[in-house]
Amino acid sequence: MKPEQLDRGMILRMLHLTEDSDPALLGTLSRCISALCDACSPRTTWRLLPVTHTESGVTLGSLPLGGTDIAKHLTGCDCAILLAATLSSRADDLIRKAERTDLMDAVMLDAAAAAAIEFVCDDLTEMLRARFSAEYPYLTERFSAGYGDFPLSQQGDLIAMLDAPRRIGLTVTQNQMLLPLKSVTAVIGLSKQPTTDARRFGCGKSCALCPYQDDCKLR
Repeated sequence: MKPEQLDRGMILRMLHLTEDSDPALLGTLSRCISALCDACSPRTTWRLLPVTHTESGVTLGSLPLGGTDIAKHLTGCDCAILLAATLSSRADDLIRKAERTDLMDAVMLDAAAAAAIEFVCDDLTEMLRARFSAEYPYLTERFSAGYGDFPLSQQGDLIAMLDAPRRIGLTVTQNQMLLPLKSVTAVIGLSKQPTTDARRFGCGKSCALCPYQDDCKLR
């Protein structure tokens, strides 16, 4: 992973900075982004699973998914990809070390890590899009446990379905926190018909259609 591959604009927004900010701060940020990229050892895994829609919601493989938002998200999809991605424990270690020595570095590293895991997920999504485009030309955005009313308590079930602890070293705590911390699980619906943006929750796609537009801190 290279620094120029990360969305610098995203990092700046999270830090409430601009390219016109103090050059010294921007220099520190560039150093932190480079250090984060050097520390990352991204790993991913995924599964293609059938989707079953019922009156009570939606089932992914053999797992009933809670909440109405994920069911709406997968409207029109007869299968979906369950994925997981992590930057590895080295990224976590780098941030924790900075928290003990330089809080500014820690904050900047954390923002860089958020952009880095987004890049990893985007890269994996594009690979999956190319792989399945012939049969399923339309993919939904990624939808993670904790979005809307999709319960975070299902994180452990999703991890188990992927065999993520063995495959990529990704585990979940009793409090449903992913370890390593800079990790993501998500569901992507596959459809033969155009998907409807109104049910998507992906940031940066369409503020006008996002259900969180009124109180989003990233606008």
